[in-house]
Amino acid sequence: MMSAPQREPSTGIVTIHEEPVIFHCNHYNRFLQLTVEDCHYIQRNPILACSAADVSRHQLQKAFADHPEWTVAERLQYAESIYRYCGFGDMALGVVDPNGGPELLVRERHSHYGSALRLNYGKRRWAGEFFDLGFAVGSMEAATGFPYAGNIADHDPTPISLGGDETQILLRANEHPQGTPQQSRSITPVPTPTWIAELPALESAPERSIGLHIDEDAIIAAVGTLPLRGNEEGLIPAFGVYLTRHYADYYNLVSFRFEKALAEAMETHRYLGEMLWYEYPSLFFYKDRFAHLQGRELASTLLIEAGHICGFNTMGGIMRSDPWYQLIVPQFQAKEDWLSGIVACINALGWGIWRIVEIVPNERLVLRAWHPYESLGHLRHFGPADHPIDYLLVGVAASLMNLLYTADITEKPELTLDFYYKVNRSKEGFWGRQTRCVAMGDPYSEVVVERNIL
Repeated sequence: MMSAPQREPSTGIVTIHEEPVIFHCNHYNRFLQLTVEDCHYIQRNPILACSAADVSRHQLQKAFADHPEWTVAERLQYAESIYRYCGFGDMALGVVDPNGGPELLVRERHSHYGSALRLNYGKRRWAGEFFDLGFAVGSMEAATGFPYAGNIADHDPTPISLGGDETQILLRANEHPQGTPQQSRSITPVPTPTWIAELPALESAPERSIGLHIDEDAIIAAVGTLPLRGNEEGLIPAFGVYLTRHYADYYNLVSFRFEKALAEAMETHRYLGEMLWYEYPSLFFYKDRFAHLQGRELASTLLIEAGHICGFNTMGGIMRSDPWYQLIVPQFQAKEDWLSGIVACINALGWGIWRIVEIVPNERLVLRAWHPYESLGHLRHFGPADHPIDYLLVGVAASLMNLLYTADITEKPELTLDFYYKVNRSKEGFWGRQTRCVAMGDPYSEVVVERNIL
């Protein structure tokens, strides 16, 4: 039986086999992946697949160390159960190649990433189940102790992300030395991250000072009782989205590897910055509003935009749901309580502990986070940061203000893509800026959200 997630109340961190896991939705997952995929000047596919392999291998090695008596088949079965529980799909690992070849065939009839990527406009040119591929490789390596490589079969059958009914992944013993190019949709090795055993001592979050009449402990407990685990298809439909109980360090490795790769590409491509404005619609929009979009700011703006998407869809979906109206809305005394209520829900997601320290209605929000997962991930894998890196925190904080005051989520508007553009890209909308960062040595990370009036 799979080990249950463990939540540490003093930090808000949730773990499975000591690996931090957090809730995120299909909109954030696909948008973050597209942020990496859409840059034609970096090795984007290895970033996505290798990050998945790194975290799944790391987690499963710890799980299997507790059960040395398990056979390889039992280990793979356990990996399948984690995959299904976390909402990634119904992966069947280690099926023998029916054609008699040396490869192992991995099959999925349901894939979170495959389905999420079908929400995009236009037709994809390649299969996109890179997380699935990485998880399969990491699982096989952890189960056998040998290196593996693999690729997504892109025809016969057509993968789910390309409109088909089944995704197939072919795994094989990795005969390629470190750094040797492989197929474009295969895992190419990147430097394995270093997991730091102990993080710097961090101070505890203070007690709340705003919205004290809202019972945050009861809200966190109630969220913990919701059936937020994979169903018979290995998916988690909830709050109008599809959730995953995802690896925090998958997001961290993808985000920070992307940021580093883009910075290196810009050093060798003189006009890449100007070209990116036209490749990323969000950058083209924000370019006209922010003169500072140069160099590193291009990558950070893209990653913050992924946070905007997450805040709008996931938090907006929660604030339109029946449990929200049944449990939380009755505690409200003012419109601003919607912010306190949703932050209480966020504190059940494994993202750390968030505290509102200032609200000026319809004007300003100051939000602080203790033990934020992005800063902790940066410290674990890359050491201290020289610039603020809590991109999800910034994006979600801005979206909360836009949801309440620009969209008026209290009226239950439909959270469509067109409405997102209208709300989050309004000239009178809200924008966040990070002023403190745990990864830079501060005791907490802080975001100030204000209206961005031209």
